[in-house]
Amino acid sequence: MGAALLALPYMVPALAQSDDAREARPVVPDLIFADGSNQPTHLNRYLGQLVIVNFWASWCGPCVKELVFLDRLQGDFARQPLAVLAISEDKDGIAAARQFLTRQKLTYLKPLADPGGAMARAAAVQGLPTSLIIDRQGRLLMKLEGPYEWDNPQIVARLRQWLGER
Repeated sequence: MGAALLALPYMVPALAQSDDAREARPVVPDLIFADGSNQPTHLNRYLGQLVIVNFWASWCGPCVKELVFLDRLQGDFARQPLAVLAISEDKDGIAAARQFLTRQKLTYLKPLADPGGAMARAAAVQGLPTSLIIDRQGRLLMKLEGPYEWDNPQIVARLRQWLGER
């Protein structure tokens, strides 16, 4: 049942003010992805942090452009409880993600992958890039389909606001 929650039409424009009570936000299931050493990692490991999960692939032009913004954002928030999880959907998994991030000189994003696309299916990803913003309690704040300039002042202010939620 948990994975079905992400399939709900919970699209919120990036800067819209939501009146949703925190308790009404759907809980994101404990999705699993591969870390840099190709070991299974649970999304619940990041509870207590604001999390941006970004599904991307090296063959996706808009994804490549967006990764630059996400890398910069992670660097700008390095000392705060914000985790940017850029999950590669490339068929070659961690090896492809690591090689691509190194070639692009992205220094703050870690190589992560979704072998076989199970995480993307559970999150009802219909196209790349797609991002989920998850609050510190593991509840879905936003699902964004398409590229986004993650370091623009409006979203940075909104992220800081969500970081302040307890």
